Order: sequence, then C-alpha cells, then structure tokens
Amino acid sequence: MDTKLIGVCAALGSAASWALGAILFKQLGDSIPPIAMTLAKGAVSAILLGLALLAVGYEELDGTPLCILVASGLLGISAGDTFFFAALRDLGAYAVVVLLMLGQVLTVVLAVLLLDEQLSIAEQAGIALTIAGVSLVLFIQARNEPASKSRLLGIFYGSMSIICMSASLLIAKPVLETTSSIQATFIRMFAGMLGILLFGVIGRQLNGFFKPFTEFRLAGRFVLSVCIVTFGGFWLSLVAVKYLDVSIANTLNSTEPLFVLPLAVIFLKERITWLIVLGSVMAFAGVAMLIGGWIPV
Repeated sequence: MDTKLIGVCAALGSAASWALGAILFKQLGDSIPPIAMTLAKGAVSAILLGLALLAVGYEELDGTPLCILVASGLLGISAGDTFFFAALRDLGAYAVVVLLMLGQVLTVVLAVLLLDEQLSIAEQAGIALTIAGVSLVLFIQARNEPASKSRLLGIFYGSMSIICMSASLLIAKPVLETTSSIQATFIRMFAGMLGILLFGVIGRQLNGFFKPFTEFRLAGRFVLSVCIVTFGGFWLSLVAVKYLDVSIANTLNSTEPLFVLPLAVIFLKERITWLIVLGSVMAFAGVAMLIGGWIPV
C-alpha cells in the first residue's frame, strides 16, 4: 500500500478513535476533575505503550531526538491540554470552537512556512473545505450549549493551547522520519504524563485520580477507553504525521466531530440537523479531494 494512503487511513482512524473514546469517557461521568482524569489516562497509556514497546523492541535514541520528543510531549500533552482545560472555564462554546479551528489553520500555515511543505491546489482546496465543514458542525453543536462569558484570560489560555499543540506536531515531524511511531508515542506520552503530574501537584487538582480504579467494572471500561485513545488516537496520529505532511495529517485528524455524530445518535440519543449533515458532507468532500490524487487507478 502507498505510504500516503497508510497515512490517510491512520489519520482517519485516529479521528474515529478519538470520537469513540470521547463517547466512552463521557459515559464514565463528569465527577472526576479534568487534570486528575488526564493524569489517570496518561498513566495507563504509558503502561500500555511501555508493554507494546517491550514487544516490538526499543531502539536507542541520540540525545537530540529524545529531547525533541520529550519537548513535544510536554508542549502538546501537558501544556496544550492544561491550557485548553483552563480556557474552557472562561470561554463560551463558540469561542472555543473558533480557537480550535484557528489551531488547524495555524498548523497548516506553520507547516508550510517552517517545514517547507508544498501543497497542490487540490490539497489546499481540500484542507479549506474540510476545515469549513468541521467548523459548521462544531458551530451548530455549540449553539445549543449554555452561554458563558468570554474573558481575556480565557482567550490567552486558548491561544496558548493551540500554539502548544501545533508546535508539538511540527517539532516531532523530523524525528518521526527516523524513529518508530510506537516508541515516539511512548516518549511523548511519558513526558506529557510527568508534566501533567507537575501541573496537578502545583494546582492541587489531583483529587479523584484513583476513582477510575476503585470499581472493577468501572476500571475495565476506563482501561478499554484508554486503549482506544492510546493506540487509536495518539499512536495513529503520529503514524499519520510520519507518512503525510503535517498540514494534511492534522486536517484529517480534525474530522473527529464527524465520527462523533453517528456515535452520539446511537449511544447518547442526540439529534442531527440538516446543517450538521451539510457540514459533514462538506468535510468528507474535502477529505476526498485530499486523498483523490493518491488512490491508484
């Protein structure tokens, strides 16, 4: 199979995994503080990735690639997620959606400027159509959420979040060309987990860390959810970045809300409007434009 098609399948698989993971975590309840939940997920993810790495074998890394992957994990997982959770406290749903979409655009722009990625006209149009479609879906969903005040501090936190997440992908891209994706995922996750632990200790937000493990049934569902987002979400997203331009991989990863829709209808009994259907069609049309030129005839 062509490496670009492998990257496309990995990116879309990552988006679908994040969507399924989001549904499963939502069903686990909202009683656990975000930092505690993120740390618990990170700890289990690091263990699972460590076991997988023992099975496939660990390759020695020079100091520079190792430091870059550690920095990528600290930026994207620790700082990016923490800033995002902080922004959610002060921003309304619309503002969060705008920041998320700006983050996608920022990653594309920085990838072109810093990594010298060259996009064809069709790929540029596909990226624009995909982002527009996903934005429409998110805006319609956000419209029904309770309004909250947008504050300058929240905008700052949200901006820092998208900058950290974009930067984490960009700096990891060169290292992925010579490092296995499973090993890179483990290093990023372990570094991110340590960073979240530090944030949690400083902010005293680790209450509830052990709650997912207190009941056997709850622990089983939690571990299953973590498995899905670890190997389906984190790992496949790095596989996509490894085989695709960062701008394209990140755009395809952003289609997660489209996979959430059918799952939300099935498991959460949510309703879908015609505008959401329109946005989904636009996004999938953009995806088709992105991969159309790579499918062998």
